[in-house]
Amino acid sequence: MQKLSLNQKELLKFFADGGIVEFCTTVGSQLGTTTFPSKRPRQFHLTVFNSLMKFGLVQAAGEAFQYGFRWSSVVISERGAQTVASWEDSHETL
Repeated sequence: MQKLSLNQKELLKFFADGGIVEFCTTVGSQLGTTTFPSKRPRQFHLTVFNSLMKFGLVQAAGEAFQYGFRWSSVVISERGAQTVASWEDSHETL
């Protein structure tokens, strides 16, 4: 895995602090819509999120149906949690 950018680190830290992102995965006008059920990250870019998914640092946690729409929840993965823990162990700051 390549070195993470500042935006990637900030978003991963959001997930490490218990953040959740929900994506609408129902084909239709809401496809790809994002919601943040508990708190919102300082900034959210889909390209940054996709890189975290590609590196295996976040993972899908489940699906729920609301008003006929399917929402997939994404949380930090074990690998992501280990990455953040290694930053804290080395006293690396964002």
